[in-house]
Amino acid sequence: MNITTICTNMKERIMKCIKKWLAFFGKPFTRLFLLVLTCVIIITACTIVYMVDPSKFQITPPCYLRYFTGLYCPGCGMTRALHCAMNLRFIDAFSYNLLWPFIITFISISLYMWFSFLVTGRSPFIPFNRLLKRHSSVAYVFIALLFAFWILRNIPVYPFTLLAP
Repeated sequence: MNITTICTNMKERIMKCIKKWLAFFGKPFTRLFLLVLTCVIIITACTIVYMVDPSKFQITPPCYLRYFTGLYCPGCGMTRALHCAMNLRFIDAFSYNLLWPFIITFISISLYMWFSFLVTGRSPFIPFNRLLKRHSSVAYVFIALLFAFWILRNIPVYPFTLLAP
């Protein structure tokens, strides 16, 4: 067997698996169950983040990038920032993670796409693909902003140390 045959067989197996999963998720009862389950998980997570102060009690696993390298990732301090924002302490939220509004926007769009699929059963990616084709620079700016923030918050010089959580 040559590499082309192996790749073709693997691609066919992956496509069969994807079709099975899409058929499974296409059933209305499955989508209703996932909708309810998603709502319960989101409400539970938001309640925990609102009620429990992550700076006093660790409710999430530690950041492994920080643990192994000593560097802050763009998400370091996000749980503490969300806790402060949910308790209307926005200055503290920005001190923990400056990008929390952007990341909340990204999570909200992702949840909108997921709920759109669960309610309608149609792919939510088609309108977003059209939007990103027209305005592809938005995605590139967001990625550049994320990497710039990641680099700058790890520079141990005064103005940049304010970006660390």
